[in-house]
Amino acid sequence: MAGFVKMGLALLTASVLAFCLGACSNSKESAGSDGKKVLTVSVEETYKKYIESIKGEFEKENHVTINIAEKQMFDQLEALPLDGPAGNAPDVMLAAYDRIGSLAQQGHLLDLKPADTKSFGDKEMQQVTVNGKVYGMPLVIETLVLYYNKDLIKKAPATFKDLETLTEDPRFSFASEKGKSTGFLAKWTDFYMSYGLLSGYGGYVFGKNGTDPGDIGLNNKGAAEAVKYAEKWFKTYWPKGMQDNSSADDFIQQMFLDKKAAAIIGGPWSAANFQEAGLNYGAAPIPTLPNGKEYAPFAGGKGWVASKYTKEPELAEKWLEYATNDANAYAFYEKTNEVPANTAARKKAGEQKNELASAVIKQYESAAPAPNIPEMAEVWTGAESLMFDAASGKKTAKKSADDAVNVIKENIKEKYVK
Repeated sequence: MAGFVKMGLALLTASVLAFCLGACSNSKESAGSDGKKVLTVSVEETYKKYIESIKGEFEKENHVTINIAEKQMFDQLEALPLDGPAGNAPDVMLAAYDRIGSLAQQGHLLDLKPADTKSFGDKEMQQVTVNGKVYGMPLVIETLVLYYNKDLIKKAPATFKDLETLTEDPRFSFASEKGKSTGFLAKWTDFYMSYGLLSGYGGYVFGKNGTDPGDIGLNNKGAAEAVKYAEKWFKTYWPKGMQDNSSADDFIQQMFLDKKAAAIIGGPWSAANFQEAGLNYGAAPIPTLPNGKEYAPFAGGKGWVASKYTKEPELAEKWLEYATNDANAYAFYEKTNEVPANTAARKKAGEQKNELASAVIKQYESAAPAPNIPEMAEVWTGAESLMFDAASGKKTAKKSADDAVNVIKENIKEKYVK
């Protein structure tokens, strides 16, 4: 009997130990083998060397070990709602500004109390603020710019009248469609690309700085006028393929690489391809619109955010401020050529005479942050046909804008209004 009891106790002890080990292995530990706290930082592979170059000082100052997890940014953001509650999410990660709003409202991001935001402008902070609370620290700014081929034109066009003049140059005639030109190209069937035109004419997504989904300005008088101007390009100047939203971007990129387009509208992310192809390209702010106003595209980029599920909230917030300070923000620019959100670092970057950085900085002045409320998802889908219906001749400019806005309103009413 005593032997049986001893055996039972031994089995019980082994079971408890096994359970403990299993439970421990599935939980995220906040301390390393050396007794230091551990902070896991998730970045894409291309940013790993940068993190390695700045983490030493932070580790020393905070008696912490930085663990680098490699994962694509959007994959990491998609995984957070499931990985966070399961204890498998990193403590801090990068996030595109337009993802911060929804993740914050769903309760997946740590709300911050930054000690100092003077290194950032109102526009930068607006992109990481949701309902008056700060959920990130700005790192990078992005916006659309004009690329032009220096072998084809001597200087960047300054106005859209200059761009229209390019269509008269026989060098840019589109062989298979008489009277059509590839001198200037822009993917205006894509709402992200065409918003700067709509906004420059007075259109807007939501009222009250993008916070009022009950006030949609994509079919006001100015927006309809912008669509009417876009019609001119689609019907008079551009090949029919420019109406195809699925293939237009490939067409634009290829025409520019083949030196059959003198100027295009594109994002900073396109520059690497042009450089790799050995293209003698320049970058500049997008030309002034026919109404004399500036093209006003979306302001975007990415910032650092912390998981709501982190076991080290204070350390996580410290990292966010550390990684976006003047020195580290500029170091990020030096490593990546991505324009800093930090104003001191951005000024220093602008002094380096880098054409693309200078163009982004200048264009950003007229850019407007995309609304970061959940209802914005309905705008991206609802506005898909806004330009196409007018460009294809199916509807008038005003009718096309009205119908797109009605779709957006109906979807918002169905999904968000209780």
